[in-house]
Amino acid sequence: MNPVALMNAIAFVLYSSSIFLLLRSIRRHLILPGPAIFAVASLSTGVFLSISNFLEHSGISDLLDDYEGFARDLFVMFLLIFLYVDSMHREQVKREDDQKRIQNELREKAFLLTEIHHRVNNNLQIVSGLLSLQRESQGTGKISDALRIAQNRILSIAKIHQIIYDSQNLLQIGVDSILGSVIQNLTTAYQNESTRILVKSEMDKNIKLDPERAMPLGLILNELVTNSLKHAYCDGEAGEISVRLEQDAGNIILSVSDSGKGLPSAEAEDTGIGMKLVESLVQQIRGRVKVDSKEGTSIRIILPKEGVSSLIFFRP
Repeated sequence: MNPVALMNAIAFVLYSSSIFLLLRSIRRHLILPGPAIFAVASLSTGVFLSISNFLEHSGISDLLDDYEGFARDLFVMFLLIFLYVDSMHREQVKREDDQKRIQNELREKAFLLTEIHHRVNNNLQIVSGLLSLQRESQGTGKISDALRIAQNRILSIAKIHQIIYDSQNLLQIGVDSILGSVIQNLTTAYQNESTRILVKSEMDKNIKLDPERAMPLGLILNELVTNSLKHAYCDGEAGEISVRLEQDAGNIILSVSDSGKGLPSAEAEDTGIGMKLVESLVQQIRGRVKVDSKEGTSIRIILPKEGVSSLIFFRP
């Protein structure tokens, strides 16, 4: 037998075997039908060329010679399509694997975030409980009052932390929910001593802040309302504390006012402790403070929606 004819016969067997294996793999769902079909088409043109060359070099017939050029073109075309479809399939598989990996990482990070949240919340509750026990052991007096103020600060941080964690959007937090939680915590803490003091609030529910500014603003309100509850009115005196949250074109404004006896004198021992903390927190959130104590006390925290603003403290 002519060596060329023998080689084409071997090629025919190899092409046919490859087609058989591909079809069986498709039937068993071992490979995707898309790329496999074009591979089968490409191999089929190879079978045709092998048969044509075998017949020609064996001297049997040359009727298929006229179609060999077309068959070669088909072979190249199907091969290129196969390579393209196969590369697309590999890219899709890689993308799906990447998506699964990202989802697994997100689930892991969500779990870790949940654990961190619970640990932080539990630790804050433990610290609050310890302060409560220490305060009870002190009875009454300045130390007991200081411990209660510290406990209220811890509770406010814990509740603000809880609100931020439970928020659907961690980048923009509804400020009204945070401030409302602070007010509720303080009215509960001082309900026995300030039963005749009413805390009224009016808040724009559309105001949202990022957590880095929302939490300090909640702590600022905690200090301002605590000062009013403790110092604005004499024991047993009726009064009202007004909390207002609003916004204009460029600023968010938090106002806390009362009609009490005003700020302590400059000679008082505890003057400025709460306000120094307020100033520090306001500076942290790039805002400014305005204080008016001509008739009672009115404090306005002006926080820019965007940009940076320096701290300005006004005292008449």
